[in-house]
Amino acid sequence: MRLVGSGELRGKQALCAYWSAALVKQPDLSFVVVDVLHGYGMMVITYRNQHNALAAETLRFGTNALVVEASACHSKG
Repeated sequence: MRLVGSGELRGKQALCAYWSAALVKQPDLSFVVVDVLHGYGMMVITYRNQHNALAAETLRFGTNALVVEASACHSKG
């Protein structure tokens, strides 16, 4: 289910609106972490969602240790 037309969000307000809509449309949303991989300035979290679809989220961190970019890939499950 795509909630963002371009697949891209910018800013805290857009992120909040995205998750608000996602939780309304998927009240059974859940995640089971499969693995967490660490790299230089980044982290990849693999997990399975409530439909048992495998997904991976990549987080890139800035010099202040805050996330500056995130991306996600999902299997069709």
